[in-house]
Amino acid sequence: MVNNNHKSIATLIVIVFLAISCSGNKSKAVKDESLSPSLIEVSIKGMTCTGCEETIQTRVGGLEGVKSVKASFETGKAVIEYLPGVTDTVKIKEMITRSGYGVVKFNPVEPGAPVE
Repeated sequence: MVNNNHKSIATLIVIVFLAISCSGNKSKAVKDESLSPSLIEVSIKGMTCTGCEETIQTRVGGLEGVKSVKASFETGKAVIEYLPGVTDTVKIKEMITRSGYGVVKFNPVEPGAPVE
């Protein structure tokens, strides 16, 4: 009787372990698909110098999920690469406005397209 109980418990532990392992892999695959980066160009008003560029690059670049930021006061634009599953354009806009600048508009950038 004791051996049957041990076998049952061991079998149950293996089943639970396999169920957890399989479900963990499935959710990770879904997460990885949702984390492909997006590229946007943001028209920003109020940038007047390289210090403004650095402020935008540092502040927006510090957001979780932002992979890169390249700002230009000369064009009044910033190109931002970010992970939509981690951050979004609302958070990016909030950071730009909290930094003292205005957001005119967001333009999605197609992969491989030239950026001004």
